[in-house]
Amino acid sequence: MDWKTELMNIWELVRSWEILKETVFQKLITYYLPPTSSLLQFKDLSGLYVIVTGSTSGIGLHTAKEFAMAGAHVVMACRNVKAAKELASIWKEEAHNGRVLNIEVMELDLISFSSVRSFADQWKQREVPLHILINNAGLCNLEDGQKFTYGGIEQHIHVNHVATALLTLLLLPSLLRTPSSRIINVNSVGHHCGVVEPQYWNSKMEDKRFNCVRAYGSSKLAHIMFLKVLASKLSDQHKASIQCIAVHPGAVCTNLNGGTKQKLFFMFDADQGARSTIYCATSDSVAENLIKGFAYYSCSCKPGKLSPQAEDVDTCLEVWQKTMAILELKEDYLSEVLDS
Repeated sequence: MDWKTELMNIWELVRSWEILKETVFQKLITYYLPPTSSLLQFKDLSGLYVIVTGSTSGIGLHTAKEFAMAGAHVVMACRNVKAAKELASIWKEEAHNGRVLNIEVMELDLISFSSVRSFADQWKQREVPLHILINNAGLCNLEDGQKFTYGGIEQHIHVNHVATALLTLLLLPSLLRTPSSRIINVNSVGHHCGVVEPQYWNSKMEDKRFNCVRAYGSSKLAHIMFLKVLASKLSDQHKASIQCIAVHPGAVCTNLNGGTKQKLFFMFDADQGARSTIYCATSDSVAENLIKGFAYYSCSCKPGKLSPQAEDVDTCLEVWQKTMAILELKEDYLSEVLDS
């Protein structure tokens, strides 16, 4: 056995352990954490604008509700506007001590770039600061084979990375309106299973090579790598104070893949899954662990271990450039936003 093969075998063991620890043993490593409902219990977030994508179910629902109950101006950005309005109405009735919740619903469909641009345009017209952007909406289709969106992009990469990247970039002017803002990307320990193959983002792979689990993991890996580059570019600009955090919420029982037929013993409920997201969005201690404006957190609300691929600067830049090309954004787009 040569050294390269031996190194790969060692990496497979490390990767397997990281995934195992963050899924099967997640309740053990998070036993000491407080319940989600207590994270914002004594905080008054009045005056903060928070956008939560995919907020009609699962992690996004509980995240949006907790922020609203804490007084933040919450924007539920989602496809199912009717369901979101019904939820907002229920939460307002549940509010304690006569508190008036500030919740609004805006339509956002990540499958459509035009929907993303329309959402961003409507938000931009308000000329208000955006304090926290929580990119929670995602897709995990493990039942079908390789599928492409109308834009010709593999569905996982489209929803979990490219469309989310577009939304983030278009909302940067609002994020820059406040002295300190945060971008929270709900990610997954599954990024350890991902591979970087931008050439297959918008072209068909041989069926025998395609794997749904790997496609999902790859989209989450690209999600992280793009955010790392964005954070680095922003931190190089002294006037940019946006903190970029990717967070693994744990193995959570949600309807991300049409609903889990049977909850496995180690899985979190959706409200438990929202815990690390809320923590990363509001905790002062997170800023202490930023490296060039970026941090990756695990479901234990502590810094997590990134895939070695996500640490490769050149590969991260390749993901950035491919994303910008698909979105037809100029290479100096970021500089123009920062200079405006």
